[in-house]
Amino acid sequence: MKQEKTSVTASKIIHSPCGFTQAALEQTQKTYVKTAAMTQALIEKSKSLRTPSPAADKIGTAIGGIASTGLVLGGAAQLVLGYSLTGLGTLTLGAVALLSNRYHYHKIKTQKINFPFSAF
Repeated sequence: MKQEKTSVTASKIIHSPCGFTQAALEQTQKTYVKTAAMTQALIEKSKSLRTPSPAADKIGTAIGGIASTGLVLGGAAQLVLGYSLTGLGTLTLGAVALLSNRYHYHKIKTQKINFPFSAF
């Protein structure tokens, strides 16, 4: 009995296979539009998350400077103590980290000077 009712209801809603295809196409299009809007909103949100706030950037630069200076000093101490291979590796790592950190600091500093109104 239920099966007959379902088939009668289905035949009333969908008059032909073309109507079913059209309904499925419309539903797919609606789903696509919702998904595209959600994806675009997530992309916009991720853009704001990729660049840290100036305060967080300043703190990160300070911590990076302290850590790289510690690596340079640790590498120098290891060289003095006779651990040449470990000392050279630590000293090189610290020097690269320090140079990278200083480059980032100056890059941010010049961006603030050149583009004071970055929101426009």
